[in-house]
Amino acid sequence: MAYYEVNMKSVSVVIASHRPGEILTKCVESLWAQWVRPLEVIIVVDTEEEAHELEPLLLLNSHTKIYYSCATGPTEARNLGIEKSTGDIIAFIDDDAIAGNEWIEYIIRTFSLTTCDIVGGEVSPMFTGGVIVPEKWWWIIGCTSDEPPTFRPISCNMAVSREAFIKYGMFKEVGLTRMEYPMSEETEFVQRVLAMGGCVAWNDDLKVYHNVPKERTTLSYMMTRAYREGVGKSVLENKDLEQQFLKFYLTHPDRYTVPVLASVASGYLWGKMCK
Repeated sequence: MAYYEVNMKSVSVVIASHRPGEILTKCVESLWAQWVRPLEVIIVVDTEEEAHELEPLLLLNSHTKIYYSCATGPTEARNLGIEKSTGDIIAFIDDDAIAGNEWIEYIIRTFSLTTCDIVGGEVSPMFTGGVIVPEKWWWIIGCTSDEPPTFRPISCNMAVSREAFIKYGMFKEVGLTRMEYPMSEETEFVQRVLAMGGCVAWNDDLKVYHNVPKERTTLSYMMTRAYREGVGKSVLENKDLEQQFLKFYLTHPDRYTVPVLASVASGYLWGKMCK
């Protein structure tokens, strides 16, 4: 398209990974198979040993780069990826997801045609274990949904302009003192950008497909994830949005409603107690 010739922006893709193996390879392959290719794909793992294990991925494309953060958790890994990146835009995808063929193209198009700081898009589940979770609980398995609607970008399909990180700061750890694996750093970042007058856009054409194995569809897993989300909510409160979601679930009950909402409430109360 003509505007690419005059307003082409480069995209660095950052993957915070803790799943070396075939599933990460498929993710990286989907990025290098894009109709518009990224400038670079940056994979960040926790340890030097894990980085060495991933060296075969360098053969996929010479612009694949691997680093280790010497830390545990996605926040530090993503921040290191941002620091090592050179693109105008930094896009994020999970290591167990596959990008649609036009993902990079639509990221560039959205930033070229708007003045937004952050762009998010659709994350659809790939149920590989034969068990399907109802759409209204897809947020627990790291996917977006229409019922209830997803209101903010999530790190599995999110792109940020480099200028936004310079202006608003990097990702921050959330809930670090209250749980072993903190979550919600992208939620805090989005809220911070909006509070400081920034712009967040959504593009349904940005499509990512998230692997959901059978073990992530069990009630036990969903309750654990819901508890962690509750801890995050104790730090990042949005009462109007939380009330909307609570009303939706209470008026659309199923077998997951009571245990999942109870888990969220337990995490929320624990987070409040530990402040």
